[in-house]
Amino acid sequence: MSKRSDMFGVTLEELAQLQETKDIKLLERLGGIKGLVEKLQSDLARGLPVQEGESHFRDRRACFGTNVFPSPPGKTLLDLMWAAMKDTTLIILMVSAVVSLFLGVTIEKEQGGWIEGVAILVAVVIVVMVTSLNDYSKEQQFRRLNAVRADKLIKVVREGEVHQVSINDLNVGEIVKLDTGDMIPADGVCIEAFNLRCDESAMTGESDVITKSATAPFLIGGCQVLEGVGSMILTAVGLRSERGKIKALMTQPAQETPLQEKLEKVSEAIGKVGFSVALLTLLVLLGKWLADFYLNERVWHWDMATDLVKMVTTSITIVVVAVPEGLPLAVTISLAYSMVKMLKDQNLVRKLEACETMGGATNICSDKTGTLTENRMTVVKGFLAGRMFDKVPEPSALPKEFITLLADGIALNATANASQGENGVWEFVGSKTECALLVLADKLGVKYMDVRRGGHVDEVFPFSSSKKRMSTVVALPDQSKRIYTKGASEMVLALCTSIVNADGSISPLTAERREEMMHDVIEKMAGEALRTIGLAFRDLPPEGYASPDDAEKDLVLIGIVGIEDPVRHEVPHAVAQCQRAGITVRMVTGDNVITARKIAQNCGILTDGIAMEGPEFRSMSVAARDKILPKLQVLARSTPQDKYILVNRLRELGEVVAVTGDGTNDGPALKEADVGFSMGIAGTEVAKEASDIVLMDDNFTSIVKAVMWGRNVYDSIRKFLQFQLTVNLVAIVVTFVGAVTSGESPLTPVQMLWVNLIMDTFGALALATEPPVPELLERVPYGRRDHLVSKNMWFNIIGQGLYQLCILFTLMYLGSPLLGLEKHGAVHNTMIFNTFVICQVFNEVNSRKLTSDLNVFSGFFQNYVFLGIVVFTVCAQYFIVEFGGSFTATYPLSQEQWLACVAMGAGSIPIGLVIRLLIRPRIVIEKEKKVELDPLVVRALWAKVRAVSVFVDVHDMVRERRHEKMQRAVKKISLMRAFRRPLTNPALGVMIGKKNAQHNVGILLVLGAVLVLCRNSGSRLPLLCSMYRNNTVWM
Repeated sequence: MSKRSDMFGVTLEELAQLQETKDIKLLERLGGIKGLVEKLQSDLARGLPVQEGESHFRDRRACFGTNVFPSPPGKTLLDLMWAAMKDTTLIILMVSAVVSLFLGVTIEKEQGGWIEGVAILVAVVIVVMVTSLNDYSKEQQFRRLNAVRADKLIKVVREGEVHQVSINDLNVGEIVKLDTGDMIPADGVCIEAFNLRCDESAMTGESDVITKSATAPFLIGGCQVLEGVGSMILTAVGLRSERGKIKALMTQPAQETPLQEKLEKVSEAIGKVGFSVALLTLLVLLGKWLADFYLNERVWHWDMATDLVKMVTTSITIVVVAVPEGLPLAVTISLAYSMVKMLKDQNLVRKLEACETMGGATNICSDKTGTLTENRMTVVKGFLAGRMFDKVPEPSALPKEFITLLADGIALNATANASQGENGVWEFVGSKTECALLVLADKLGVKYMDVRRGGHVDEVFPFSSSKKRMSTVVALPDQSKRIYTKGASEMVLALCTSIVNADGSISPLTAERREEMMHDVIEKMAGEALRTIGLAFRDLPPEGYASPDDAEKDLVLIGIVGIEDPVRHEVPHAVAQCQRAGITVRMVTGDNVITARKIAQNCGILTDGIAMEGPEFRSMSVAARDKILPKLQVLARSTPQDKYILVNRLRELGEVVAVTGDGTNDGPALKEADVGFSMGIAGTEVAKEASDIVLMDDNFTSIVKAVMWGRNVYDSIRKFLQFQLTVNLVAIVVTFVGAVTSGESPLTPVQMLWVNLIMDTFGALALATEPPVPELLERVPYGRRDHLVSKNMWFNIIGQGLYQLCILFTLMYLGSPLLGLEKHGAVHNTMIFNTFVICQVFNEVNSRKLTSDLNVFSGFFQNYVFLGIVVFTVCAQYFIVEFGGSFTATYPLSQEQWLACVAMGAGSIPIGLVIRLLIRPRIVIEKEKKVELDPLVVRALWAKVRAVSVFVDVHDMVRERRHEKMQRAVKKISLMRAFRRPLTNPALGVMIGKKNAQHNVGILLVLGAVLVLCRNSGSRLPLLCSMYRNNTVWM
């Protein structure tokens, strides 16, 4: 038996036995809950002492361990290299290389016969090394992300105050606060429970929900709190907890994402084509060799085996190049790169497939609080004690008894905590709405912690998303009981039959008064985008209550407060970005429809659409819902069931839906959505577990960034696919045609392996790490069943492939006479190989663009990874050509020959420009519509124009002869008035709308003619028509 610690009164073995057996009698032998807390040197009210925290709980952790789960050992670089070498095609290639090496050393007469075999082996080693290093880097990135993903903030009591600490910093003896939706962080014993019900199926396999009480106080780490609130003391952490013991035995295999699965199918299809071509090449080469052998009556010698080995090696190399093993690698690299970058953009990706799916999102159903708003709740108005206050009242403005009643209802009927730092800034832990009420109590001169210490909570009815309220039953000093209720103002008001007046008295709440309050208080504050919360109480009868609903009736209204939660200043722009990107943004909130409508308008979500409440939406038929869904932009007073119905129906209609949620009851909607976003700050653990991505800052703009990264992942894979298919097409055709026509491939196995390295590993790194650009949000999302290879991509693949084939075939069959080279000599073959590689380098640049964007170099010099890979590829190619010699079957080229190769390769750029111009969508300019007028109407109006011209002459005369006497000017102005129609001052601009259309036509033509006459214009009717179209005339 282990020795007791000098500091603690209980051993590790006793705690382990207590948690394993869950024996109440053993708990009693340790002194019950109170005795257990004392033995662990903790305190029920104050938690762990602050002195221990200063030493980082060194003694406690040395005795009971830490709450850290060691990561499973990852694969070493050697493990990954060994796994890469198990590839079937590489094994066959290595066997062929060994055979070639053996034959070259033992049989071939010429010097250097061993070089080809050694070169192939070295090339294989390089491929294996690069692939392994890539995989190792990717695995390290995922391990770092998993460490961040596993970290959670837990509410604990230390030195009498509630703090949020990392789950990794928890200790045995810690007092932990539990709320609905929380994950139990470690094993322990419940010390306080109010309707605390837990789902322990994850650990026990039992689907029944377990209610925690004095007879069933044991809690298991890793389980979820489904309902209620409470607190616990930790008795086992880390690997010594039940969850830790199970986790130590488990290994979670990596799962492939849907895009990876799609690409593997593409790889298999391309591989089959490559294998068929390789087999056909082998048969043709073998047929030609046999024909030559028998027709020339040659005698078999063992050195002829070298020819056969070369045939096999060439065919296998075609398979190696054809099989695009880089496709899944490109997805993995792109996802790993995106996940790291998304974390910096406050998106913690929990499921890899969410990165891909988010790029195709067509609908975003967003919460309001904290996502669209700042979640910085402040009480700014209130209806208290029968009076309306436009700001938080001074304590002297309210009766003292009323302040006590209000503060008790706020402090006791809440689970949140708020503390004011030395700089005066409030720090909130828990519900921000409750924290705003706690600050209100503080402004009224009441410290909520004093109220809680003096109160005795008897029972808690946690907040229900269906009822939109929360209640707490409190035992009063005279042994009677009182219930405090808070929640959605109109729902609390509906439960009230009385109201507290200004003098502290209670009077009945009539139907007329209730209707008046709905209109003058609730709707008015809601119209100002304020969240309205109702506060009420009731003294319960001695006989008690049968159910929560029985207790929450005949309430007395204390007041209604308006809580301001400003819209994040960046949200309207982010919403506009989504709308431009073809994404419909909907707000789904629990607020009333007036508040929801106002905030949605401020965010730019509600434009010309519909705002309705959840109950109405829920009661509609499927056909009716389908009719309003395209215009539904706001769903107010919604329950999790409403959100689930909305998401489910949108998905059935083919939409790709993203949903945000923070509560436990949002779990079904988050699971149902294509991508579920949970709140990192305000979200419960249940919501986080159900989600695909956690918004670390609870901000809507982070969702927009996730959309951009999702589209970037999909585009990156398409870019790589476009590049690789082009290389595959050219390499297979050149190798096959060359082998058939000349008896051997123009590209040697070593050269083909180098091309394979460029195409797979380097291409994946270059194109899969392209950063996103804002232009990604200026197009509609790709469809749920959109093909990986689009029509534009096929144009690029075929166009570039044909250009490269034309260049290479010209070099192969006309290069000798055109360039004055020995046919199939060392220089000739080197130029073919060099041109082929340079073409791929330029085509890699071309592949950066999938659309008809003409500038392939936009952002080119900002992508340092791409630049580095291009520079490395060119330098390595120069080294291979100039210094490879027999090892790589190359010969040094002259400066003019290098320029020729680069020029032919660079031709890919203008060819790509021509292709994009051909596929560029045509811009159709709509011809300007002509205005046609009835000639009779025009003739009649011109008669009026001639009369009005008299007015123009008089007006000019007045202006030119200002020195003349005023009386004379007045006479002429009176003459003017005799001829003109009643109009406004001619010296002012006249703006005329389209209300009186027939009258306006005449007025506009008259005023237009005046302007024409004033300017002595010769062409009148076109100007008149132009003014009529603009519907505005200035004089």
